[in-house]
Amino acid sequence: MSTLPDLDTLRQQAPDEEALPPLVVITAAPPAVASMRTKTALTLGGALGVSAVLLGEWPHGVTLDIAPDGHVTHASGLAIESIPRRLPVLDTPTAIGILATLREAQTGETTTLPTDAAPSPVVPLHASRTDTAPPNPSAPVTATVEPEAAGKAHLRVLGQPRIDNITQPGRPLRAKALELAVFLACHPDGVTTREIGEYLELDARPSQADQRVHTNASNLRHVLARAGTHEARNAYVFKNAGRYRLDPVAVDVDVWALRDLLRTATIAAGPRRRQLLTAACDLYTAPLADGHDYEWLPPHRETVRRWATEAHLLLADDLIDTDPQAASDLLDKAIGLDRYNEALYAKAMQARHALGDTDGIRTLLRALTKALADLDAEPQETTVTLAHGLRSNLADW
Repeated sequence: MSTLPDLDTLRQQAPDEEALPPLVVITAAPPAVASMRTKTALTLGGALGVSAVLLGEWPHGVTLDIAPDGHVTHASGLAIESIPRRLPVLDTPTAIGILATLREAQTGETTTLPTDAAPSPVVPLHASRTDTAPPNPSAPVTATVEPEAAGKAHLRVLGQPRIDNITQPGRPLRAKALELAVFLACHPDGVTTREIGEYLELDARPSQADQRVHTNASNLRHVLARAGTHEARNAYVFKNAGRYRLDPVAVDVDVWALRDLLRTATIAAGPRRRQLLTAACDLYTAPLADGHDYEWLPPHRETVRRWATEAHLLLADDLIDTDPQAASDLLDKAIGLDRYNEALYAKAMQARHALGDTDGIRTLLRALTKALADLDAEPQETTVTLAHGLRSNLADW
C-alpha cells in the first residue's frame, strides 16, 4: 500500500488497466485484541476504496443501532440528523434470491436455492415489517400491504394522480404540489431543489424556482399529513443531503408497489410468482399520471407502461397452458391499456389458438393493423406469419 497512496495515482500510472471497483467488507466486529490492527488496515485502505461494515460494537467509528424494521434508533460518532431515519430492509429469503441472481449474472453459474429460501410475501423495500410470524406462502398477495400501510398517506399516481383518504381539515393541494408529488414518486431516491426547479419551474429564475419548490414541498407535506397519522416533524416529504424525497415510512405509493411486485416476481416461482404477477396486473389500470401532460413525464410513463406490459406477458405465459381463457382475458385488458404493443397481440393470438378460436385470431390481426395504421406502420411480418400459422393449424384439426 505504501506505493499506492490512492486510486487516482494508480489510474495515472496504469491508465490502460481495468479500474478497481470499491470494496466493501461485511464482517463481525473484531475482538478487542484485533481492534487496532483492523482500524489501521481500514485507515490505509480508505484511500484505495476499501471500507467495511462491522456488525457489532466499533469504538473507532460510527455505530448505528438499527431495529429489525430498519429504523435507526441510536447513532454514535455521527449526528443522527445526518442519516436517514430508516434504512432499507430485505428479509433473508429475498436477499438470498437477489444475491443468487447477481451471482448468476456475473458468473453464469446457476445457484440452486434451498427450499426454505423461497421469497416471502412481497413487502416493498420502503415498508416496515411489524410482524415476526413466518410467511404463509399460500396467502393471497394484494397491491397494498397491511398492516404496514396503516397510518400512511396513500399517494396514487397510476391513473389520475391523487392523495386518497384525506380526513383532516386544512389547505387544499396546489396543482404544482401535485406535480411535485408525481415527480418525487418517479424519483424515489430523491431530487435536489435545483433539479426540481429545472423540470417543474421552467419559467422562473433559479432563486425564484428554489422558493417555489420549497413552497410546493411544504404544501404537499401538509396535505399528505391530512391523509396520514404520522406525527414526526417533516414526515411525508423530507430533505436529506440536499435532496427532497417522499418519506417511504409515511407515504404508500402505488407505482413503488408495482415496481416491487414485479421485482419480487422475477425471482419467485410457481403459485407465488403467479400471485405476485396477478397483483401487479391488478394494480396497473391506467397510465402514469393519466390526464396530465407534464413535459418531463413521457419517459417515466413509458417505463411504467413497460413494467405493466412485462407483468401481463409473464402472467399470460404462466396461464396459457392451464387456463387459456384467463390468459386471453388478461391480454385483452392489456391491449386496452396499450393498444399499439404488438407483443401483446401476438401473445393474445396464442391464447386464442389454445381456445380453438380461429375468428379471434383474425380479429386480433385486424385490430393490430388498424391500431398501427394510426402510426403509419404495419404489423411485422413475423406477427402476420404467426397469425396465419395458428389459424392454419386449427383448420387442420
